[in-house]
Amino acid sequence: MNLRTKPTWELRAIIKALSVIPFLNTDEDNERLEQAQIVLYERRLKNSQPIKMEVKWLDQFTLLYALD
Repeated sequence: MNLRTKPTWELRAIIKALSVIPFLNTDEDNERLEQAQIVLYERRLKNSQPIKMEVKWLDQFTLLYALD
């Protein structure tokens, strides 16, 4: 089963379902759970980009936040 083509909501549902009572899982279920967790982790790494923000004081009480 190729989990990389599954949508994120479906991967989360798989992880939730297979994590409830793990001792009932077969070896295939445990492998599917691990693969789903890896795919979600890789997606999070790929989609997380640092936000560049510049902070300046305009006066004594006002900050200016500028996103690049």
